[in-house]
Amino acid sequence: MQDVKDAYCLISEDLVAMESMTTAFLSEVDPFVDEVVRYGLQFGGKRLRPALLFLTAHCVGAVTENHIRAAAAIELIHTATLIHDDILDGAFIRRHLATINFKWNPHVAVLAGDILLTKAMELLTGSDDIQGFKRITLACRLTCEGELLQIGTIGNFAISQDNYMSVISRKTAPFLACSTELGAYYANAAPETIDLFTRFGEQLGAAFQIIDDVLDLTGKTDTTGKTLRTDIINRKPTLPLILYLQKAPQNDIDEIKSRLNGNNRNINETDAEWIANHICQSGVVNDIQQLAEKIINSAIESIATYPSENPRAIKDLTAIAKFITSRKN
Repeated sequence: MQDVKDAYCLISEDLVAMESMTTAFLSEVDPFVDEVVRYGLQFGGKRLRPALLFLTAHCVGAVTENHIRAAAAIELIHTATLIHDDILDGAFIRRHLATINFKWNPHVAVLAGDILLTKAMELLTGSDDIQGFKRITLACRLTCEGELLQIGTIGNFAISQDNYMSVISRKTAPFLACSTELGAYYANAAPETIDLFTRFGEQLGAAFQIIDDVLDLTGKTDTTGKTLRTDIINRKPTLPLILYLQKAPQNDIDEIKSRLNGNNRNINETDAEWIANHICQSGVVNDIQQLAEKIINSAIESIATYPSENPRAIKDLTAIAKFITSRKN
């Protein structure tokens, strides 16, 4: 954890500039809108995506106003997706706070997320370079497609690992890849350098989602600060469940499928805990952890020899990459 905290030191002024821009841009006349939107911004947490964007910029050049604007927009969109995810998952806790759909209602949550999305688009149109707008809107579309594809897999427990990886390559990876891509792009990096850091972000995104799926099974609410077991409750075939059903004894497979398909809708928390415990006891989680670490190590190796004039930034990106597989929330 200390390495990750240190990794944010280099970009502390960049993050402050981003927060200032966000605060100024989100000022609202109506106090209720202001209250809801600012409440939602507390869900952003680690500011991972802005950190990746700014550190990439330091790796290849210098931070510009376009970097700050893009980072602010990406964080607004990320927060909007969290708000909308909580509605889809029926979650009631996020970052140790009541979700907007629980504190107010789903109608307020939908509109709060929409406001953040449109505000992000407004922010991007203030740039003199349309490329950032194009890349971020592409990431938005891919993320929505990934979420929709995952919804399409609900109840399909025969899905393959390759299909799962295809879904998360759209659901989670696009905005991490977009962050590192724009970090390099706005620093006037060469096309091959932009491609290098884009792939780095894609790999981090894949590993992040894999670990997120593990934490939904193994995490504790007091630590993660969010509602857990939602994947099982919502009958989503995430990687832990996919691999378990490929390896478990037939009687366990039959029992789990019976609990998952019993009412052909969301299952209860007792069944979800029973399934989660069986998966955790099987050793599958360790296999998945190793897969995530393999992806992260590949990402780290890809930038290790990049001839940066700021080796501290490479070191900090490496620390953040390693944190993704060790995080508890």
